[in-house]
Order: sequence, then C-alpha cells, then structure tokens
Amino acid sequence: MSGAVIWVLVFLVIALIALVVVWYLARRVKTDLDNGPTAAAGARALLELTPASVASLRGLSAEPILLKQGEGGVRVQIEHRPMLPLMAFVGKDVSSALAEAAGRVSEQWGPEWVALVTARDDGSVSAQRLA
Repeated sequence: MSGAVIWVLVFLVIALIALVVVWYLARRVKTDLDNGPTAAAGARALLELTPASVASLRGLSAEPILLKQGEGGVRVQIEHRPMLPLMAFVGKDVSSALAEAAGRVSEQWGPEWVALVTARDDGSVSAQRLA
C-alpha cells in the first residue's frame, strides 16, 4: 500500500473514534438535561404583587385567571371568554396587574408555562402551574 492510502485509513479511524466520543458526550448531556430539576405540573407558588395589582386582579374576576406564556408572549383567559393576548387588555391597571403577575410566574417557572392565578380576599395571590 502506498503512504497516502495509509494516511487516509488512519484519518478515517480517528474520525470514527471522534464521532463515537462526541455521540457519547451528547447522549450524556441530553440525559442530564432530561433528568434535571423542572417545575412539575401542579406546583403552587405565592406571588408577591403590589396591593394595586391584587385589587385589579380581584376586580377582574372572582374565578382563577388562566395565564399562558410561550413563544407568542403571554395570553390570558378570564372565565369562559376566549384566550386573548395580554396586549388586548387596554385598561392600564388591568394590563399592568396581569403583566406583573406573568412576570412573577416567569421568575418561578421560567420562560414557558401555563398557570392559574388566583387573587384571594386576604390580599395574597397564588399561582398553580398546569403545564
């Protein structure tokens, strides 16, 4: 065999070994990410909102408010009405209260979530993660 053929074979063997090593490392990283700590559905949290925001949320609906944050931004569903983007709420108090609640939920559970937000009579606001 000529020297060039030997070099090509050596290169191919080294490339194959490198591919196996990269595949193994990628598989380990993926397993670590899949098994990492995540907020499970059903998790609950108390949100610290300003008193004005709590009053706005309580005045908006006596029932829990569904908030969903994804790639398209925050969407809101109140009672049996259709889900609307946060920007559809033109009332300054309501819009800022919903934005503050969404911000606090994002602090708890990251950039993508679905949660029920409930403003209680005692002035506290709780959130329950659905997804």
